[in-house]
Amino acid sequence: MNKIFFLLAFSLVSCFSSNDNKTPEELQKEQLTTFYFIRHAEKMTDQGSDPELTEKGKARANDWVNYFFLKDVDHVISSDFKRTKATAAPLAKSKKLEIELYDVRKATGKSLLEKYRGKTVALFGHSNTINKYANALQKDSIYNDLEDSDYDHFFVVRIDKDGNSSAVKEAMGFQE
Repeated sequence: MNKIFFLLAFSLVSCFSSNDNKTPEELQKEQLTTFYFIRHAEKMTDQGSDPELTEKGKARANDWVNYFFLKDVDHVISSDFKRTKATAAPLAKSKKLEIELYDVRKATGKSLLEKYRGKTVALFGHSNTINKYANALQKDSIYNDLEDSDYDHFFVVRIDKDGNSSAVKEAMGFQE
């Protein structure tokens, strides 16, 4: 009788999913998608359509390492331009991640969510694209393009497992 009880108990325990071994915090993190939509840092103005960063821009790029120091980041993605890749590089290096490239002409809020659901993503883009991704992923706020001189503001969008979203426009505040 004891053997039968033991086998039944063992069978029941084996049927439980692997989620039973995870903490509530781990389960919540798996079910939450977070996007940080960040504009590239200050760029040179005399180098055509694909310029490098200025010295101030390089310093700002390094500031993202400080901002994300205590935050988990699963993916660092960038448009395929020198200024965005150079802005993303210090963060990617600090998190030991490769920079993943995306096509600004093809990426949509929906395609980003499908690819990165349940992850935390730092996306480096442009003043006229990051707001569009933020707007596409939530319904509460409509964000305009950033001014050409605005390198401080970025957008954070969080989406739970049920598709409920929240967004905020934040200011970096490290530079001056």
